[in-house]
Amino acid sequence: MSTKRLDIVPIILTCIGGCLIGLAPIFVRFSEVGPSFTGFYRFLIATILIFAYGFFTKKIKYLSFKELAIISIPGLCFGTDIALWHSSIIFTSIAHATLFVNTAPLYVCILGYLLFKDKLNNLFLISLLISLLGVYVLVSNNPNFLGSYLSFGDLLALLAAFFYAGYLLSINKLSDKFNTFNLIFYSSLFACIPFGVASLFELDNAIPYSIFGWFNFLGQAIFVQILGQGLVIYGLSKIRPQLSSLLLLFQPITATILGAYFFSETLLIGQLIGVIILLLGIYLAGLSERLREIND
Repeated sequence: MSTKRLDIVPIILTCIGGCLIGLAPIFVRFSEVGPSFTGFYRFLIATILIFAYGFFTKKIKYLSFKELAIISIPGLCFGTDIALWHSSIIFTSIAHATLFVNTAPLYVCILGYLLFKDKLNNLFLISLLISLLGVYVLVSNNPNFLGSYLSFGDLLALLAAFFYAGYLLSINKLSDKFNTFNLIFYSSLFACIPFGVASLFELDNAIPYSIFGWFNFLGQAIFVQILGQGLVIYGLSKIRPQLSSLLLLFQPITATILGAYFFSETLLIGQLIGVIILLLGIYLAGLSERLREIND
């Protein structure tokens, strides 16, 4: 893949997109239906809004079956990621779920090496060890785990991170073949499938019981999916996925601050130290990729 020129505009827009995505767990906590149904409505409403705009402006590209199979990959990865993440929020704190799912920059580097033969340097290996240490410190200092190193919610968030990495890599690889608008539309469309499947296993109400519940879905569709993910997809088309995943650390920062404000979630001193170590490790992972880009 050709080296993508770094530009301040996509960098800023990616940061803003990360902040908007950080609103997602707050919407989930306020939702009147289960996490899978919440995600399904988010993507379904976003898909309908994007389709309506694309239909009247003639921006939607009608694809062949082969092209649909290819462009479905980021949507399926992203839908699975969010479905697992939404479920993790029910079993652990917003800060934990968001921080664990944002270990994805590490997996972006690992999958990039395994799938595309991207080489790893010593700085990346150091960042990996630091990040694992941060995860251990963060989890072991959580009083809710009662001696367990990982809760069920944390494991779901870690699994979601793998699919999140797959989403970031696939969007970056497909950005040369499809424009940003169609990547947003088809990603939202195919992301509905994992949520539809996950919804079959939920016993919660499938329909919100107030107008507030529907406005919740509309807010997610507009601010999180269309604007947030739209800006991220644009950023991924302009800069490397390793750097984009690093910039998306604005997501856990936003979610943690809002979680503390709305739900009185606090981090203990030991957990704060774990957060700092984890963010340092992820930062070094992104730095190693930028240094490799310079050397190449």
